[in-house]
Amino acid sequence: MRGEAHLKTRVFAAAGLLAAGCSSVTAAPARDPHASAGVSVFVVAHQDDWQLFMNPEAYKRMDEPGEKAVFVHVTAGDAGKGTGGEPAPYYLAREEGALRAVRFMANAANETTGVANAMHAAMTPVAGHQVQRAVYANAVVYFLRLPDGNIVNGTVFTPHPLSLERLRTGQTPYSETIDGSARYTGWDDLVGTLAAIVEAERDPALPLSLHIAETDEQLNQRDHPDHRATALGMETVATRFPCAAVHRYVEYFTRTMPENVTGKDYMVDVGTWAATTSGLGDFRAPSTWEPGHNAWIGRSYSRSAPAQGTCAAKAG
Repeated sequence: MRGEAHLKTRVFAAAGLLAAGCSSVTAAPARDPHASAGVSVFVVAHQDDWQLFMNPEAYKRMDEPGEKAVFVHVTAGDAGKGTGGEPAPYYLAREEGALRAVRFMANAANETTGVANAMHAAMTPVAGHQVQRAVYANAVVYFLRLPDGNIVNGTVFTPHPLSLERLRTGQTPYSETIDGSARYTGWDDLVGTLAAIVEAERDPALPLSLHIAETDEQLNQRDHPDHRATALGMETVATRFPCAAVHRYVEYFTRTMPENVTGKDYMVDVGTWAATTSGLGDFRAPSTWEPGHNAWIGRSYSRSAPAQGTCAAKAG
């Protein structure tokens, strides 16, 4: 991976300092630049989460031959609009933003010629559910399209009756996608589907890493309930893949922390976010290129746990 000496991953020195608003961090050891091949799975709730909170690490996991980055978006990020929106459905605008971000990173990784090939997308069966899957260069993108946990009405946010958090806590026995493509009966059904995606995309011959939101609320304060539910589900998935290193990222709270992404990494961070927002704009959706969202750019904080064991051989 290029720029390993500038690896942005950070380890928190003390939870108490962070909770108090301080940012005492030390650089994590750089990975071996000669062992860059691997499969990295980024699992988030919304279509802009990994760009804001997990980059430029996302870029660094797909910028060399032999690497594969998998991006899984659990909700439709539809803000309660369902399949509505003018002139195009809002959830499709958000998906276009994520897809453009992936294409930007794939092409930015090749400094001489762009990939310039089509992005292939289709509904794919996963654990008995139909899931939208797209492929571009060495990246794979999934959209599960479950309801956004918050219905937005002006400045009022109301929990969706089929939200991830309600499914996780058993307040609803099921949740279904906003486009009617799949229904998940119980939390275990959704977690099993996430595990099936990891299993389908991993290569037993290569290192595996999982990238999720931090679940420690002292480290990751005031996060979105969709973010937290998704991460808690992935914590269960991680126990099924002891061969995977797990990277846990601070999210909303990073806006209160110092900028720590610089140089080329900062350019990648800004460029990826610009590509994301252009997708929304071209679909006539409100732009997220504004101070509220831009405050997260240039900040990336996480802690990492190494693999704990080995994974079983893949069936077949």
